[in-house]
Amino acid sequence: MGQAPDGDLLARLARLGVQLGTGGIARPERSGDDGTDATQRTSRSFLSHEPQAPHLAVLPLEEALPGADWPHLSSRCWVTGARRPLDDRHADELLEAGLTASTSSLAALAGDPALAGMDLERTAFLDTETTGLAGGAGTYAFLIGIGRLEGGCFHVRQFFMRHPGEEQAQLAAVAEWLEGCSALVTFNGRSFDMPLLASRCTVHRRRPFLDGAPHLDLLPAARRVWRRRLDSCSLTSLEREIFSTHRQDDVPGWLIPYRYFRYQQDGDARPLVGIFHHNLLDILTMVSLTARLARAWQAPEDTLDHGLDWLSLARRYELSGDPARAIAACEGALTRGLTLIEADEARQQLALIARRAGDWQRATGIWRELAAEPQPRRLYPFEELAKYWEHRASPPDLSRALAISEEARAHVAAGALRPRRGVRLGLAELDHRIARLRRRLGASGT
Repeated sequence: MGQAPDGDLLARLARLGVQLGTGGIARPERSGDDGTDATQRTSRSFLSHEPQAPHLAVLPLEEALPGADWPHLSSRCWVTGARRPLDDRHADELLEAGLTASTSSLAALAGDPALAGMDLERTAFLDTETTGLAGGAGTYAFLIGIGRLEGGCFHVRQFFMRHPGEEQAQLAAVAEWLEGCSALVTFNGRSFDMPLLASRCTVHRRRPFLDGAPHLDLLPAARRVWRRRLDSCSLTSLEREIFSTHRQDDVPGWLIPYRYFRYQQDGDARPLVGIFHHNLLDILTMVSLTARLARAWQAPEDTLDHGLDWLSLARRYELSGDPARAIAACEGALTRGLTLIEADEARQQLALIARRAGDWQRATGIWRELAAEPQPRRLYPFEELAKYWEHRASPPDLSRALAISEEARAHVAAGALRPRRGVRLGLAELDHRIARLRRRLGASGT
């Protein structure tokens, strides 16, 4: 084992509510004079007390990041840890909420029935920091952070390899920490983190971590709710836009590989402190995001304020086989300040969901409203009404279908409506429909 961490430094960190290491930590105070919660103050303290040794050219890892060596065969890796009580808040969510979220809601939102059987109390929240984003044999996960429930608290352990020679020990330590876990939560882990770790496990003839276990990737789930409204669904963007949380002095992702390579060159571990803190925040935010996504599905009226988010949710409800909730979500979107174009989209989506559900009264009502506007903007309500009266109504009303089609053609010919497929094709299709309806009317003698 390596040298024990400096006692004074550990005591100082413990007083701040932070412990780095594999043991337990004291419960942090609940709030400070500035009204912030313990997790927010801890995050600031972590950075403001980053070890500084101006008289030293190099600060060793053992002093910059107290922890312990984890030996494996002839190798070793460095392990640090942190602990949070479940009633601590991060990104405006209790940690407990993320560990007791509705897995059936998460399964429906993610479109993966296997997630309904997840046991979040035995789930690993995993995030890596790597030497690059390209993947392949030359990319390493030099830091693997994993949070899980243990002993009534949320524990995060971070497994660090100082150089590639320590990777075998790092992977062995991760496997030990994952014992007892039956599911996995990541952010973009299905596309990046887990394939990378699987390839590194293969190199060392080790079975991939949690192979075949239920895996909730929060990125695609978040995109299904917020992609229409947000330019980016990155984790830091979600913190800022959804949780109204801003990281202070965070290390940008593009800088992380550079800092690690610099540490390998000069052995100075001070630049690594921000990387470990970045990784810890990512994991805590994943827990908060799990809670928020589950609640968005269960009770959007308590979670979502923007009409576009409700419109996105409507599509997911429909795909999950719940047209009633899809219709309610579209109606909710229309009451939440959409632009004119967005409101048109919401009404179109509402009518389509109603049509697929066989609710023709609701669908035709919306199409009539859109077609009757003084300056109609879309051709589709005319087409849908014509098709309804020709094919769906009982009994059919061909005269009504013809009148609607002729009205639509007049709008297109006058330039008031521009079909998405182009004016020429739109007119040709309307002419074809009008000719067919006239033939049918002539044949029926009406």
